[in-house]
Amino acid sequence: MAQTEFEVEILFHTASSPKRFKAVSVYTKDALLCCQKADGLIIKYPLCNVFQVAHMHGAHCNSSVEDYLLGEK
Repeated sequence: MAQTEFEVEILFHTASSPKRFKAVSVYTKDALLCCQKADGLIIKYPLCNVFQVAHMHGAHCNSSVEDYLLGEK
């Protein structure tokens, strides 16, 4: 079964704009933020370098994509 991709935005402490890409899974493991892409590649970022993460995780009550993605308002 194919996994559904969603857009992820990661803002790092030293960055002026977020890194954006498609992923099928985002999770933490120890001190790492892990982002799995559709081809199976897992990109790992040290959590100490991450300021904010935004992604849509399905429908939520009283929310929209603009509430979660950086720079949309």
